[in-house]
Amino acid sequence: MNTVLMLLSNPYRPDVRVEREASILTQAGYQVTILAWDRMQEFSAQEQTGRLSIYRIQSVRSTYGAGAKQLARLPVYWVRALQEAALLSYDAVHCHDLDTLPAGYWLKRKTGARLIFDAHEDYPALMTLYLPPVMVRALRLLEKFLLKQTDLTITASTVLAEKYHGQGIAPVISVGNLQRLADFTQITDEQLSDARKALGLAENDFVVAYIGGFSRNRQLLPLIEAAKMLPDTHFLVWGDGHQRPLIEQAARESPNLRYLGWLENSRVPLFTRMADVIYYALKPDYPGAVFNAPNTLSSAMAAGTPLLCNDVGDLGRMVAATGCGVLLSEITPEAIVAALESLRDPAVRRKLGMAGFQAAQEYYNWEAASSSLLRAYQDTLKIQP
Repeated sequence: MNTVLMLLSNPYRPDVRVEREASILTQAGYQVTILAWDRMQEFSAQEQTGRLSIYRIQSVRSTYGAGAKQLARLPVYWVRALQEAALLSYDAVHCHDLDTLPAGYWLKRKTGARLIFDAHEDYPALMTLYLPPVMVRALRLLEKFLLKQTDLTITASTVLAEKYHGQGIAPVISVGNLQRLADFTQITDEQLSDARKALGLAENDFVVAYIGGFSRNRQLLPLIEAAKMLPDTHFLVWGDGHQRPLIEQAARESPNLRYLGWLENSRVPLFTRMADVIYYALKPDYPGAVFNAPNTLSSAMAAGTPLLCNDVGDLGRMVAATGCGVLLSEITPEAIVAALESLRDPAVRRKLGMAGFQAAQEYYNWEAASSSLLRAYQDTLKIQP
């Protein structure tokens, strides 16, 4: 049995993309070990589920979003990952994002294992939110070197895949952050009604939801201001991150806006279907916006819920191609309000939602995306389960 070692710089709570990739690989017969970084000692040090093993590095303490201070802790994590990996056997090292790739590179040199780079996003672009320009340039140089050492590069974004192709990197495949349709279609009308009742919502209440991270690249302030302008609309926000204090303050000041904490992955399908509209927008001046491939987009499509978002990267591409939502030309409270007023019509929502669901059935689903991953393992890497 061929084995895969996945390196991850978050604690795997679980990470949705990593969980799905690990799941499809174990179902195909691979033995997968995830070596995650639990920098705040929040989870069990070790877990075992079938062919999936999870080990968490907890001896390297740190926080999230600490900028240069956090970057300084990465080499310590890499060293610890190398030490832990020395106790394991594996045929391939699957590195999730650039902050794990240096450790994967050294493991390849040491053991001859195949090296896979899985770019969830453009990591140096993401770091422009937290690091000075000189450090971002250093990350670009590091990425340029390491990309040439990989045996396979996987991207969540088709735009990022095109960028790597343009740099002469090969092979590159795109495996989108797409959803398992069954997770959404098995939800009953009774469950949807119960979910509304549990939140004190009537069946005919107009509900707008945001489900995702609160990182600095998310356009949450315009949504908050729009909530103040639409007192008869219910705004529900799930997530966590840097803008959490802003959301919590808004929830205290606006009776029609509620912050509901972090939403477990297993409950995302239910509340995505329960909402009338899903909101997701990125700051257009954020360099990584064009490379973003949000789970929220494919969740809305699989749920048959229209999306309200801006035209950037795969987000704009897929919404325009499928007609599954409304694209905002500018992210202002006034533009959001105008778009939501048009979405009050149930017939409009049904048309947009059905377009997204049909596209999800035909192509934009995890079943289709995962087949690309398996082919890459078996054909490109010549690694059979």
